[in-house]
Amino acid sequence: MRKLKYQTKFLLYHTGIMLLIILGTVGYFYSVLVDEMKEKEYKDFQIIAEKTATQLDILFYDMDRTALQIAANPSIVSIFQGLSGTVEENYFMVHPVVKGDVKKMLESYNFKNDGHSRICLYNKYNDFVCTSNRAVTEEGIIQFFESSTFQDIQKFFNQNNKFVYYREPETDILALGEKKRVDYLAVVREIKDYYSNSTRCGYIEVQESTKKLDEILADFEPGVRIELFNEQDKMIYNTGKMIKRKDKNFYETEITLENAPYVVKFYKNPTEYKQAMKQFYFVLAIVVIIIMIVAIMLEKILVKHLSKPFVNLNHSLESVTMDNLHVDIVDEDSTDLVRRLDDSFNAMLKKLNDSMQKQITAKTNEVKSHFFALQSQMNPHFLHNILAIISMESQVDGNRKIPDICRRLGDILRYNSQMGDGYSTIEQECTIAEDYMLLMKVRYEELFEYSIQIDDHTGQLRIPKLIVQPLCENCFQHGLKNVEPIWKIDIHAWHEEKRWFIKVKDNGSGFSEEFLNRFQEEKENMEKRDIKSVLENISIGGLCLPNIYTRMKIEYGKTFVCELYNEERGAVVLLGGEINDQSSNC
Repeated sequence: MRKLKYQTKFLLYHTGIMLLIILGTVGYFYSVLVDEMKEKEYKDFQIIAEKTATQLDILFYDMDRTALQIAANPSIVSIFQGLSGTVEENYFMVHPVVKGDVKKMLESYNFKNDGHSRICLYNKYNDFVCTSNRAVTEEGIIQFFESSTFQDIQKFFNQNNKFVYYREPETDILALGEKKRVDYLAVVREIKDYYSNSTRCGYIEVQESTKKLDEILADFEPGVRIELFNEQDKMIYNTGKMIKRKDKNFYETEITLENAPYVVKFYKNPTEYKQAMKQFYFVLAIVVIIIMIVAIMLEKILVKHLSKPFVNLNHSLESVTMDNLHVDIVDEDSTDLVRRLDDSFNAMLKKLNDSMQKQITAKTNEVKSHFFALQSQMNPHFLHNILAIISMESQVDGNRKIPDICRRLGDILRYNSQMGDGYSTIEQECTIAEDYMLLMKVRYEELFEYSIQIDDHTGQLRIPKLIVQPLCENCFQHGLKNVEPIWKIDIHAWHEEKRWFIKVKDNGSGFSEEFLNRFQEEKENMEKRDIKSVLENISIGGLCLPNIYTRMKIEYGKTFVCELYNEERGAVVLLGGEINDQSSNC
């Protein structure tokens, strides 16, 4: 390396560094892209699996719905109740007119092009009639009544609280003697008067060919295997080839059907992923080679250009002798290049820092201005004047209750409109909340009760303004409206060590699971978004949970407490913050 020229060393060093950077960047890009490709393929696999499971669910639902409608049909029930009740010749073979009427009724339920393969009516006395697009032989009917399948149906419905029987896929017995016989599955219900729950008089069986299952499962590519399991975890149907499950990239998911006692399991080898990775490797190699060639060429040009002043300086120094004590710098613009770059860079950083400080200050002021504007978007003077007029007029008429109502409402409006520095004491917050609840007490009288408890040395602690009264209002708007009186709201304020806490509890219906999940999502969205954009989306009416959460986050950062939960009967909101925070002035 010592014998190499300066420019060659410069080129080798920088090329090595650039190679490491390129390889590191490509490696990172490769890992991210591979993970995204795997995740995308797995999500697509899950989406198709859920869609397929839903179609299977709909198929079983339609079969059961058809069976139930026919089983409860008064005409069908009447015909089967009127049968002889003895094991003789098939009643419907002896009475073709009745058989024709029954088949017409069955066809009215199965008139669609995509209707079910076969609908059968029968009883334990070997009376049998059906309508279908598939062959039924006399030998098959006799074989069916002698089969274990028919016995299993009878045993199932002899149990208590058993309403629907699912026959697992098996060979079509009713088509015995035919050249082509396919597997089928079925849903069975009892024929009886469901309104009076009268005696059972037969069975209705809606059958579907397994070809229907194959059509539903045809959305998947050949690399997917689907297996259907019953309640005993026994596989009763499958499609596709066996899959080697030793591959670390092997995909698997299972979905429980809602309308049938089955579980569908999906397996997939990541064939698309492997094929895409082969293409990706090829493209990546080409791109890396091109980047390296271009980078080396550019590096060579840059090295030659940047090292020229130093090479000239070296030549000048080599020419210095006792007779020539002069150093000639050919490129004067390159003199003290590093120092000039350092000075320029420091000057740029200083300007950048000043600009950032100005931007932060401006943005902070903008957010605070926007926040206080939300609290003062009403004209309090007009409202106070109107309340004063109402109070004076009621006193003239001798009404003593209205002046008190006007006074309390005026106190609330005055408190809400005078933000000051944005803080208040716990005692003042609870006083305004009590004024609000007294107004509600006037409205609901004995139907509403409340209690306020403030522990010693807690009332004078300073907290953000307007967080207690909105929670009380929220109780009436959401928690108490769905329950019968007497309604109750309890407020408890206390402090522990360096924290203050306020708990607001009602005896309403409590928070629903959906609301708690939605509020959690809103909190997560607030964490990701800018505070300014959060405040811009809060209206003057939005002074409850999202607004309170946002203001607490602004004042306390990550140290505040905001918990929502249900406690026995009713909803609970718990708020808290640090006492030694600047906002408390303690």
